[in-house]
This record gives sequence, structure tokens and C-alpha cells, in this order.
Amino acid sequence: MAETTRVCGMLGAGDSERVRRMARAAGGGEVVVERPGLLLIGSQGLRPRPATTGEAWAFSTATPDPAALGLSGSWEQAARDGDVAGVARTSEGTTVLHSSLSGVQPLYVEQTRDAVYFATRLDLLVDTASGPLTPDWNGWAQIIGIGAPLAGRTTVSGIRRLGPMEHLDVAPGGSPRSGRTAWPWEQITPEPGLTPEELTGDVVDALRDQVGQHAAGGPLQPMLSGGRDSRMLTGLAREAAVAAGAAPAALTAWTTSSDTGTTLEELTAARIAADLGIRQRIVSGRHDGFSQDFLDYAELTGHQASFHVWLMPVARELAAQAGTVLDGLGGGVFLGGGFPDDPQALADGAGPQRLLETRFGRLARYLQVAEELLAPGAADRLAAAGREDYTRIAEPLADHPQGATLTAYLTRTLPGISMAPAAVLGGSRPTAVPIMAHQVVSQALRLTHESKREGGWYPDLLRRVRPSFGEIPTAADLTTVRQHVRRGAALDAAVWYRELILGSPAAVLLGEKLRDGDAELWRRQLARTRAQHLIRGLALLALWLRRYEDRLTETDPTPLLRG
Repeated sequence: MAETTRVCGMLGAGDSERVRRMARAAGGGEVVVERPGLLLIGSQGLRPRPATTGEAWAFSTATPDPAALGLSGSWEQAARDGDVAGVARTSEGTTVLHSSLSGVQPLYVEQTRDAVYFATRLDLLVDTASGPLTPDWNGWAQIIGIGAPLAGRTTVSGIRRLGPMEHLDVAPGGSPRSGRTAWPWEQITPEPGLTPEELTGDVVDALRDQVGQHAAGGPLQPMLSGGRDSRMLTGLAREAAVAAGAAPAALTAWTTSSDTGTTLEELTAARIAADLGIRQRIVSGRHDGFSQDFLDYAELTGHQASFHVWLMPVARELAAQAGTVLDGLGGGVFLGGGFPDDPQALADGAGPQRLLETRFGRLARYLQVAEELLAPGAADRLAAAGREDYTRIAEPLADHPQGATLTAYLTRTLPGISMAPAAVLGGSRPTAVPIMAHQVVSQALRLTHESKREGGWYPDLLRRVRPSFGEIPTAADLTTVRQHVRRGAALDAAVWYRELILGSPAAVLLGEKLRDGDAELWRRQLARTRAQHLIRGLALLALWLRRYEDRLTETDPTPLLRG
């Protein structure tokens, strides 16, 4: 597949010229279907899907071949088994727009009385909106305080992101109706006595199948960090290349610094690459290029997240390559037992309400420094806005056996972390996330969280892919102290952040320390992880206000200081 996934369209009776403007802004695309009640335009990432009745089209961050995968049934079956979003039109003329099982492929919608406009990029809808834009201050409170908007919120009122298995239907002559079909991952519960080792073979085989499907469509470009998930996928990419008759050295793995203040990511990845006999490209960012990286990342993510700014240099390099990028999204939360419940709370026999509180406390941990750094009232307002939508998501999962895992996925991985493969890497090349496949996650959810805690399953998974992998420690295992200044906490970055935010209406949110502090004080704050996240959120707001100031109903963010 030669192009990244770019899709926009309209269901119902609306303004077709707006859809064409979106398509031009996205770089063009083919009109796939245009008829009463449906206009669909997209790149090669938008593919026709066999349907038992009517017609259907599918897309994802790296769209598989729907026919080869047997995705010919209902949209629910295609969304589950292929993790694809799409459009389906029944023989009676009802049109359905649906998200995927994982929700990783972003799908933004604006619903009117008679139509639904949709796009895979938020800016396409925002930039073509006909009237003034109203900021979603709750969404912004979550971007600053948590790292990303929750519950489908975006930066703008009236435009939202569909969650997993959500859909909008429009019947001929009717108005749009929204719904959410049962989420298959929520219906899986752990099986007593089942050990991770009993499922290792099934999970590795499922990953191998996923990687093989993408290898059949062209070269693979695996991301290789110092962690576990990327080495598994890179090892399987090497298998696929060799099976196709290529030499291991024909495969290139891509590495960059995650800006943690060490070079252990690059060094550990180099050891993995050498063990596999493959090539490695290390793409390093420059201190004097940090501000441009942030600007580009903000644009690609619709100003909604800033978790992986450090990916921008390698994303630019990948844009010139062929084939599909492999990314290890989801490994930590589903395979590695990440984001567990508080052990003390569990030992105390905590009920659902206390578990909800401890899970929210972990999600909103950046706010622990908000009283120190932000204006009076901001910390409480940001926490309240985050808690409101968090509760809508987490409360139904409070006493679910996989509640900690699914809550972490829906409130952190999906809205924020998934932007890295979906929007940033996915903005350069088609980017596959094999671990997110139902065939993998459904197996992992059969296990108790405790059995996977602290990465306990990984040694067996790694050895099954390649025995030597289990003997090579991760970068995190080796990290003790920072060896050098992080790009995002360097003086150049501090000067840029300070000037940007102080020169913006967002400055009203600053507390006295940051408002009056010099660049050196800002640099020291940026060296603290929680403080850096708050400052990055304020920078996103400043950039967004500057970009849309002429179109916003208000540019004064003082609503973020009021309860």
C-alpha cells in the first residue's frame, strides 16, 4: 500500500462541497462513491470490502486486504476481526459509519440534523466548519491535566471522536442516529487457573499472522526501541522477510531517542539489530529543532496530545520509505500487565469506588504539581473536568475483572498514546499495530491481570519469538540516572515554551512561579516529568489559540480557572 490512510465523507443530506474541501486539504483522494445520501473520498487506505448484502468500504492505520481476511460479513464482524473502521450501505439504502474494535484509527464526526460529516483528521472538520468555533474547555482541561481529551471530546464543541465500536446510521430521508454495539473486549473475563505460558504459542502465532499479512503487501519498516514489544515485532518482521526469500540485512529497523536523558534505547536496539543481522537506522533529533518538532506534532495530532514529540525526526525520515511501519502499541497494557490496581487497595479489599479513585489518581498524576505551577483555581478545575468524563468511562468497569486494564486503555492508551502510530507515524507511512488485533488482545484478556504483572509474561513471549531475546535486558532495566539533558528540557526548549505561553492568552493559567520565572527556572521545571506534561499542554493550547484566533467564539481560557 503506497499511501497513508486519508478518508473523509458525508452521510445524509449535506454540503458535498465541504467534503471536497476536506479532501483537497488532505492532499487529494479518489471519489470512491457519490450518490444520494453518501459521499466518500479517500486515499488507497480506503478499500472496498465484500459484503453479504449491499456495499462496504474499510480503512485503518494500515488497511489489510478485506477479501484476503474474509471480512465479508456485517460491519460488526469486519470491525472486530480486521480492526477496521468503515462505511457500509445496506440494500435498503441505510448507510452506517463505524469505528473499529480498538478505535485506534481516528474517526472524527460532526453531526447535524440531516447529515454526518466525518474525517480521519480532526483539522479537516475544524478548518472547513461553516461557522465560528466554540472551544471545548472541558476537552482542553483534559489535554492539559491528563494528556488527552476523554470520552470522544476534542478541542472544539460539536466535533467528536468515535470510540471503539461506535456507529452512526442514516436511513433514506432520515436523520442521523448514533449507537455503540457491544465491545467484545469488555465481554472477556479471565479464566481461573490459566497461566500465561499456556497462551504464549497462540499469541505469538497471532502476531506472526498479523505481521505476515502486512509483509505480503510490501516492505516492512519496524520501529525498534529498547523495549520488549518492538523487538518481538522486529523479530517477526525478520522471519517474514526471510520466508519471502530476502536476506535478513534487507530489513531495516528504525530507532530514535525517546528523550529520557539516556542513550540506552539506541544502544539496546542496536544490540537487538545485531543479534538479528538486520540493518538499523538511528534517527536523532536536534536540540535546535525541538520547537519545530513540537509544532509539527501538534498539527498532526490536532493539538490534542504531546506524548511522543520525539518521534517527529524519524517520522519525517519514514515518509520517504516504502511499505508499512510496525508499532508496538498496546503491549504494555495488554501483554505486560501495566497500570495495575494499587496493591494496598487490593489487599484492603477495596470496593469499586476506591478503585475508581486510585485509577483516576494514576491517570491525573500530572496534576500533583498543578497547585505549585498553575494559577489559583486551575488545579481543581482541571481535576473536576477530567474526573467527570473519566467517571463516565470507568464507572461501568469499576468491578469488571479486567477493569484496571480496560480503563487504562480507554483513558490513556487510546486517546493519547495511540496518536503516535495513528497520526504521527501514520501521517508518514501506513502504520500497523499488530498487538491491537482482536486475535491477540482476546487471548491476553483471558489471563488475570496479576499473572502478567510487572511484565511477567514477557520472558516466555520473547523466547518464543527468538531465544536470545530473553537474554537481552531492556533499556528501562538498565536505566539508573540520566546521562544527558533531555531535548524537551534543554534551555532552548525552555526559552521557546516560555515565550510561546507568556505571549498567549494561555498565560492566564500560569501561577506566579512560572509567570515570573526566567528561562532557567522553566528549564528546571521541564526536567520534572509531571511539570513538563503540564507545560506541554499549555503550549498546545497556546498554539491552538494562535492558529484559530480569528474563528473562535472566545480566546480567553479563564473558564479553565472556574469550577
